[in-house]
Amino acid sequence: MQQKTSIKWNTIKYDRNTYLENIEDIISRRFESPDDLEKSLSDLYDPYLLADMDKAVERLKKAYDNDERVIIFWDYDVDGVTSTSILMHFLKKIWLQVSYRLPHREKDGYGMKNYFIDELSSIGVDLIITVDCGTRDVEVVKYAKEKWIDVIITDHHAVPEIIPEDAVALINPKRSDCSYPFKHLSWAGVAYKFMMALAREYLDDKEYKSYLRESIDIAAIWTVADCMSLTGENRIIVTEWLKQIKNSRSKGIRYLIEDKINEDLDADLFGFTIWPMLNAAGRLDTPYKAINLILNNGRTLSNTLKEIEKLNNQRKILTKDYFVDALNHVNTDNNIIFYVSKDIKHGIIWIVAWRLAEEFYKPTIVLIDDGDKLVASCRSPEYFSIIDLLEKYSHYFSAFWGHKQAAWFTIKKENFVKFKTEILGEVNKLSFKDYKKEVSVDKLVRLDELGFNFLSRINRFKPFWNGNPKPVFMVEDLDYDSIWFLWKTRDHIKIMTKYGFKILGFFMWDFYEELKRWERAWKKIDVVFELSDDYWMGNRNLMLRVVDIVLN
Repeated sequence: MQQKTSIKWNTIKYDRNTYLENIEDIISRRFESPDDLEKSLSDLYDPYLLADMDKAVERLKKAYDNDERVIIFWDYDVDGVTSTSILMHFLKKIWLQVSYRLPHREKDGYGMKNYFIDELSSIGVDLIITVDCGTRDVEVVKYAKEKWIDVIITDHHAVPEIIPEDAVALINPKRSDCSYPFKHLSWAGVAYKFMMALAREYLDDKEYKSYLRESIDIAAIWTVADCMSLTGENRIIVTEWLKQIKNSRSKGIRYLIEDKINEDLDADLFGFTIWPMLNAAGRLDTPYKAINLILNNGRTLSNTLKEIEKLNNQRKILTKDYFVDALNHVNTDNNIIFYVSKDIKHGIIWIVAWRLAEEFYKPTIVLIDDGDKLVASCRSPEYFSIIDLLEKYSHYFSAFWGHKQAAWFTIKKENFVKFKTEILGEVNKLSFKDYKKEVSVDKLVRLDELGFNFLSRINRFKPFWNGNPKPVFMVEDLDYDSIWFLWKTRDHIKIMTKYGFKILGFFMWDFYEELKRWERAWKKIDVVFELSDDYWMGNRNLMLRVVDIVLN
């Protein structure tokens, strides 16, 4: 195995022998068996294998039989939107008296609060179903019980030692006492499993199978958006929707993809097209717009879509502005990046945290200075668990939740300096500076061997995403004509060659000047890339999406 250092200071690992290997053989090694490529909905696990699923279903049946009022309480992000859509659609189908309530991102923050319980009690709510929250809300669930409101918690976040014992049910595959075989469901995946269990009770066999297929679209969107590994059940969920995506029951979803309807679709359609659009609503305005787009098939859809498109464009501009500001202010000598801003939008902080973690390949904490408190979004590269680190300091937080590579907390301003000093003292003792992001090249290629036939051989192994990433290729000593900014956004670069392929480097504006200097002096480069279709003005072309560049 040989190595090179890239323009981004990544370690590029490659094997010259891959020139001779078939791409099918290379990708096949990712899967435990050929059967993994052929599994379908019938191979999904029994939802009753999830701990407390039986209790949750029985409580829903009681609510149905007694005509009780049920509220779905969800996180303000798009995971809450998608998960609520799954449950709302089914519960409305069986005529349950159900509606939903969500916190405001800035005013309420994440999770349930006692004042929400007071509000819901005053309007006669009998049962709350949480989505993507609740696992840590011990005191609030206890308060709900005192108000004669039952709570079913459905979540997939890390489970602490102390859980809400007063909940009727806690459905979370990460529970230590849960024997469910697949632990990596997104929250929408958990919602889908809950819906499966309920549908089995209320639908006949034929309708049950049909409904599972029809309702898989929303679960697929968030499985990808939540960066879940496309293995096991997650792969089944996403693969099944790609087969029927053009017939989605949601007119709103069809609106989002109508200009891509003739393309050879892959999971990145969710990650780079549908999810950012839905998420923009909750990040800069209200997620009610996103859920209306998914659930509503009325005449207002086109107006809602225009509003969401406007918010998404605004989100792109703000993200770039705050990211550039962060680059000018953060201390990169530490092993953990801190960035504090008074002006940054609540809905943007996680994107800036993610971009900084990618840029410096270090754990990153981005905080909003919000009066007497700071609200934080944290991201970490795969080599480090941010949730395990923050657990040690959770006594400083007034709210806290997350995963291995993503976490959120709220801290009083008076405690922040002490917290930051302690955490820097611990993390700076570690050898993070020895870590470089590794990019493994699956196959060395020549540009003249690339074509649609080569791409079709790759596409047999779709969907590509986490757990089954797109194959990465490298062409050595590329003799190109020139490198340009894309004229409109100037965020991306385009490499011009005699072969006619589009070679695009997205979000590589930081490297443009260095590449132009290299072009004037030496010219040849190694290009590391992913291969995909590019549809433009009704024409299909090959696109080489630049992952990295090595200057020779």
